[in-house]
Amino acid sequence: MTKSLATLVLAAAALTSASPAAATPRTPAAMFAVDPAKILAEVDRRAVAFADQRYDATMEIIKGGQLKKTLGFTAVMKGADKQLLDFNSPGDVKGMKVLMEDAETLYLYLPEFKKVRRVAAHVQNQGFLGSEFYYSDMKLTFGLHYNASFGGKEGPLTTLELTPKAGVDTGYAKLELTVDGTKGGVTKIRYFDASGAVVREQNRTEWIKIGEKLVPTKVSMLNVKTGDLTVITLSNIQVDQGIDDAVFSRRELLRG
Repeated sequence: MTKSLATLVLAAAALTSASPAAATPRTPAAMFAVDPAKILAEVDRRAVAFADQRYDATMEIIKGGQLKKTLGFTAVMKGADKQLLDFNSPGDVKGMKVLMEDAETLYLYLPEFKKVRRVAAHVQNQGFLGSEFYYSDMKLTFGLHYNASFGGKEGPLTTLELTPKAGVDTGYAKLELTVDGTKGGVTKIRYFDASGAVVREQNRTEWIKIGEKLVPTKVSMLNVKTGDLTVITLSNIQVDQGIDDAVFSRRELLRG
């Protein structure tokens, strides 16, 4: 099993951002008018809406309109940086675990070798096994790496244009975020290369209410050039369970 397998599954964990329900009047755009920095800061804050989360997920890899592979796993998260994923299907990945100790440190447990390996950072902007998700997609927030400007507003939709901060290489010249005021969260991200062309598009759909917050349960990533698509679907979401920090340790991985 390649180390790059971790890039896709961690993206799923990172995409369970939740936002206050539509009935709540304090949506990001409403709170801060057209101040893009404040809107982005609020979007980032709401990306970690729960103290912890646990859920099941499927990941479908689609090429040429045909489903090529489906992966299944369970995931546990705490805050923005701690994540543990445990694969249950298909057979060639069953028992594999992925641990993110923090935003920069990632480990992979391979049951066939009964060993834990650290995943190198150079795979950040690489897909794997035909998927359209990258390691960099796992990041919950944007403000650390990007500056925001106001792109426009149409009805409940506010567009933010993000450009990398000085000295930061994100792999993209620009991101375009769509913030939906009826959900209080990001529903679309478009990724631009240096020529100004859109190369990828992420969509977050099928939002459900958990407590007083809205959560997207389906996240898709489209390769604009090839038309290939990867779709992540979440289910059985549980939040604020009081998960212990000890769960997110190398020792936990070695238990196999």
